[in-house]
Amino acid sequence: MGTVAKMRREVAHMRKGLATAASTDTLSRYRNDPIGYAREHLGQIWWSKQEEVAQALVEHQWVFVRTGHGVGKTHLAGGLINWHFDCFKPGITLSTAPKEDQVKKLTWKEVRLQRHGGGLMPRAPEIRGASEDHFAGGYTARDQNSFQGHHAEHLLIFFEEACGIDEAFWLAADGMLSSGPGNKLLAIYNPLDVSTICYQRETAVGAKVITISALDHPNIDAELRGLPKPFPQAVSLSWVVSKIETWCTPILPTDAGPLDFCWPPLPFCLEKGIEPKWYRPGPHFESKVLGRWPSSATNAVWSLALIELVLSSIGTPPPGDSIPEVGCDPARFGDDFTSIHQRDAAVSLAHETHSGWGTDQTAGRLKQLCRELAAYCRRKNPDLCPKPEDIPVKVDCGGGDVGTGVMDQAGDFNFIAVSSSDKSANADYHSRRSELWFNTVDLASKGKANMGRLDARSKADIKSQAMQPTWKVNGQGQSVVEPKEKTKERLGRSPDDMDGVNLAYLPAAIFDRPEVVEQNRRDRTREQTTRGMGERRVFGR
Repeated sequence: MGTVAKMRREVAHMRKGLATAASTDTLSRYRNDPIGYAREHLGQIWWSKQEEVAQALVEHQWVFVRTGHGVGKTHLAGGLINWHFDCFKPGITLSTAPKEDQVKKLTWKEVRLQRHGGGLMPRAPEIRGASEDHFAGGYTARDQNSFQGHHAEHLLIFFEEACGIDEAFWLAADGMLSSGPGNKLLAIYNPLDVSTICYQRETAVGAKVITISALDHPNIDAELRGLPKPFPQAVSLSWVVSKIETWCTPILPTDAGPLDFCWPPLPFCLEKGIEPKWYRPGPHFESKVLGRWPSSATNAVWSLALIELVLSSIGTPPPGDSIPEVGCDPARFGDDFTSIHQRDAAVSLAHETHSGWGTDQTAGRLKQLCRELAAYCRRKNPDLCPKPEDIPVKVDCGGGDVGTGVMDQAGDFNFIAVSSSDKSANADYHSRRSELWFNTVDLASKGKANMGRLDARSKADIKSQAMQPTWKVNGQGQSVVEPKEKTKERLGRSPDDMDGVNLAYLPAAIFDRPEVVEQNRRDRTREQTTRGMGERRVFGR
């Protein structure tokens, strides 16, 4: 009788599921409006960052969400699983997490609470629709065989605590997402460890990445103002304060860098007339509160937080009397690229990369850019009159004859040979290559490198390449960036774009101009002066 009773319960739930499916046919109107679905059908209110994630899932195939603790990621996951199941028929919704309790007692508990059991199988983390190709299910990230092999026109794969998901599941997801643009992956996680597959995937697939800091949660602002928490189950002010005291180091305002933070939040301090205090977050605070990858828990030259800040910041307009500089890393082998980066003071103006160029094309393009930048200077400041030959162009000549071939065609232009393989004049660095990399990082940490004006493709290439090189300290106490060959092996290509960036941000002032170029400059200056230019400024006078 026990078996018969169990079967009757299964049939009853299946009938309930069919009834639910029939009643939700009209929910397809919410396919592009998960926020409206949550509010009007589930009766759930999401805060702004949760809404941002939900809308990103409509617009992007891969969505990665780094979160601090207590920001409502599991509540959001339950709502989005319900949304996808109800709005896409046929459609498949799969969720997984590293541990069984995370699947059943967290994610799918939220699913049950929000849909009030409609269509759910008894105890199992599963919702069944009216057909075999319409269901949602939760799996532990140990059951790879059950997870893989699903294909549908509309497929949502959800990874909760994605840093703990094994590579086999990521590979299985790759295969299932290949069916079409209606297939999507949402990964939500505390960014704890940069050695994980999740970190590698986030920085490699061109995903939409969203960061949710606990400091931005509405509960924090409400409690600072003496109001009750609008989301009672989410993060509290007392928890944040305790973590600041435990995981952060107080610093002087003059020592604060772009990755440090003030507390209470600066807008609140300005509103209330409170003197803010500045803190440097430790790795635990970065990952568990700010929702960002730890900047000090890796031997990478760049931290992910810093390169993302640089790529999003446009900086202040360059001063009127500054002269732009160019960095060029010419291609050496068949799989290398010629990369050229332009910057004016602390602002990157443009970046370009070309395949298959010879030295003549590269030299010709650099001269063309010098003419364009000279005209740019005159537009910026009519009293600033540099000639194209005055624009500094730093060319990497450390890889053999290619850079030398470009230099041979410089003519009167101010091409500067930089050999990345030479020893650095700075005793802190083992080689010029190490100096090049750390010089850009140092400028960025001071807010003196801003690449927010670049195009999206260039930003993606620069970001992926910046995160690859590692470094160490040698026996002489010098910082040593790994050989380029190792970076190339890990990246799958040469980091030419970052080499161009590093050359552009290396100050041209540290180099002596070639005597021929310098003599031509003196001749032009005398000629312009004798023509009665009056008070107009001539570059180099």
